[in-house]
Amino acid sequence: MSDLQTFKDFLVLTRLRSFTRAAEKCHVTTSGLSRRIQNLETWLGAPLFDRSKAQLELTAAGELLRDAAADAVATLESVRTAVRKRADTEQSQIRMAAPHVMSSVFFPRWLPRLHSQFGQARFNVMSAVLPECLAALAQGEVDFVVTFVDADGAIAKRMQDTTFSIAEWLDLEQERLIPVSVPSVRGVAMHALGSSPSVAYLDYSRECSLGWALQEAQQHMPGLPSFTAEHGSSLAESIRLMALTGFGLAWLPETLVREDLSTKRLVRAATEAYDVTLSIRILRRSVALGQRAEELWEALRSTEARSLAPSRDAALKVA
Repeated sequence: MSDLQTFKDFLVLTRLRSFTRAAEKCHVTTSGLSRRIQNLETWLGAPLFDRSKAQLELTAAGELLRDAAADAVATLESVRTAVRKRADTEQSQIRMAAPHVMSSVFFPRWLPRLHSQFGQARFNVMSAVLPECLAALAQGEVDFVVTFVDADGAIAKRMQDTTFSIAEWLDLEQERLIPVSVPSVRGVAMHALGSSPSVAYLDYSRECSLGWALQEAQQHMPGLPSFTAEHGSSLAESIRLMALTGFGLAWLPETLVREDLSTKRLVRAATEAYDVTLSIRILRRSVALGQRAEELWEALRSTEARSLAPSRDAALKVA
């Protein structure tokens, strides 16, 4: 079977009808082009040109092959262009998955900083609950997962309990879950810890990783009242809106409610002793990533994470 270049040369010759001019166009010698056409005729089993006339003319077989070769070359060139474009896109992409709350508390600060350093990269951020994010990482649909982890290890334990094989990790920065409530007319928390034996409480849904951390932390908090959990959500933003409506006390990321606290739309419902410390962690698979994704990882290891000593979490399986 003749190669693609031979068919390209053949098509040039059909247009120019001159071995000399076609050879010049194809950057080969005239004898070299002639040998390619002869090999093509041998492969086809029929002459392609009538050489008895002053100007080359295609034979009937030559006309059939010209039409087929034109279609084949166009199709193969289109496939090659698409494959190369896809490969370039994959190399330039940085694909991330993160729980929904990160869209409010982390990425608005982080993505502009990344864009200034990796302006040629294409960032793609998927928001979902943490188990779905981890599934996307394990299946190679994303390069990184950015998530909260808690000091008590509840979130890491849930990740260990999954079947996902992940990842090296780095801790990027700190966050806190803080208990908040709308203020009463006196300016103090309407739903404060210690204010009554039973407090209306806004809980996270079972699939929400913030809820995993909060439930574990509450095991060690002294003097908690009986909670009446009548409302809940897997989304921290939904919990925030319910808290602003006055439905109950909520533990929310401090970054998420910072403006609410400054404007007194929400107030603290307990002292800092009831805060839950979180780290923002970025996970990756140990397989090779695209060029830009690997550059990001190396930048994190050498700058933001320099003092954090990149490590592998013993609680996570390593790919």
